[in-house]
Amino acid sequence: MSLFPVSYSLLSKQAVGLHIQHHYDIGNVVKIQYFLRGMNDTYEVETDVDKYIFRIYRADRRSRSDIEFELELLQFLGANGISVSEPIPGKDGVYLRGFNVMEGTRYGVLFQYAEGHERPIHAIADSYRFGESIGHMHKAADHFECVHAREQLNMEFLIDRPLSIIRPYMEHRLMDYNYLGEWAAELKKRISELEIRGLDWGVCHGDLHGNTNAAFVKDGELTHYDFDLCGYGWRAYDLAEFRLAREIHSGHDPKEVEGLWDAFLRGYGSVRSLGENDLAAVPVFVAIRQLWLFGLCFQDSEFAGIADYDEGFIDRKMQYFKSLGYV
Repeated sequence: MSLFPVSYSLLSKQAVGLHIQHHYDIGNVVKIQYFLRGMNDTYEVETDVDKYIFRIYRADRRSRSDIEFELELLQFLGANGISVSEPIPGKDGVYLRGFNVMEGTRYGVLFQYAEGHERPIHAIADSYRFGESIGHMHKAADHFECVHAREQLNMEFLIDRPLSIIRPYMEHRLMDYNYLGEWAAELKKRISELEIRGLDWGVCHGDLHGNTNAAFVKDGELTHYDFDLCGYGWRAYDLAEFRLAREIHSGHDPKEVEGLWDAFLRGYGSVRSLGENDLAAVPVFVAIRQLWLFGLCFQDSEFAGIADYDEGFIDRKMQYFKSLGYV
């Protein structure tokens, strides 16, 4: 009897623990917990020596080359003074190990545990420090080179693909979908016009919302992690996610948003300059990020379930897109 196809498999945490115990020289595994399901599966591992993070990438999301790029970037940043959660090699020096599952090959990587505390950024001082740390990250990444191919954070990734993902879920609302297509075309046009005048392009983290993915340690320093969305892209897009997160998590208080955003830019600018075109592009990329997230929700519904993405969800998204007035 042939096995029925699957789109997503969850590996046994007990088996993952035995795998780690066998392949890594990190002491005896005393506890392993399935910590988070997101763009990948994350396990929290505790040994009699230290704590670690083990990530298993989804077969339909990341190729071996994608992951090799991420790991080399982390090692490069760490070697250049940027505090990041770096990968840990196995006993044989190998960083990346494949798990053959029903949907293909899923790769696993062991990472350092980022000590410190995640906290939402609501304070001016924290926002300044976060911006400063991203400035250092971008400055160091300007010199990164890698032979491994990695998907770029370009218009195909940010707009074209999300629109194709969204389409089947809005077949019954073609007027709204067509509006969204016109809206997205206007965003592409605006970025193209700014790009002609010059936009900063380089390695991006891809998920700099400032709520998680960074841990505050002593003296306000930060350790960054979860580079699963990294790649070459517009730096204004990288910064736009921080701006968007402030708009969402500030209760839409314009004064608080602008105060935190100004502090972030001052921190970033204390390390690395940001051009006027890049600043002008940020609001456009905030809108583009929302479109990308809209597509991601429907993409993830295949394994998370469609229940939360009902008509009310679509209504709220369309209300937001229309409120921006690009069409």
